[in-house]
Amino acid sequence: MDGVDSVSSGLYFNATQLAAAENARKTNKKEKSGEVKKSAFATAFEKSRMEHQLQMEGFPVEIAGMGVEEAARYLKDAADIAADKLKECQMPDNFADYRKKVSQFMRYVVKNNFTIEQHARPAKKGRKGKVQTQVVVINQKLDELARWLLTGHSETLLMLKKIDEINGLLVDLMAT
Repeated sequence: MDGVDSVSSGLYFNATQLAAAENARKTNKKEKSGEVKKSAFATAFEKSRMEHQLQMEGFPVEIAGMGVEEAARYLKDAADIAADKLKECQMPDNFADYRKKVSQFMRYVVKNNFTIEQHARPAKKGRKGKVQTQVVVINQKLDELARWLLTGHSETLLMLKKIDEINGLLVDLMAT
């Protein structure tokens, strides 16, 4: 019986040593390839930092972790819902919500879809060189989505424009 115990304990220790060596090899391989899995704390911290950044930029925290097009669709849908509420009931809260949603969508599209390049033109005799500014569209689908939102909401946007004009007149009247 003594021989059986030593064989079984030897097999157990051998198996644990092999498993530990295999685990160390896999960990080493992941470290070399950059596939080290983040801890739960690091993941939660990164998500919290991203949500804070979105809040600072005036975007909803729900788009944290979304891709550019997915986030744009989310913001467009939020603007559509706010437009429907505004069409049903023209209350000041609905106006403010709709304006906020459209503003968030447009800022997101501008931030993630366009880059501005400036090119200096050579100077002619006796003149200064001019700087040309060029807006470059990065994502054509996102640009089309923005155009579609603006054309689809033209009535509501015109209504907001009129309300802003009226508010401006009221402020002018109060100032005089």
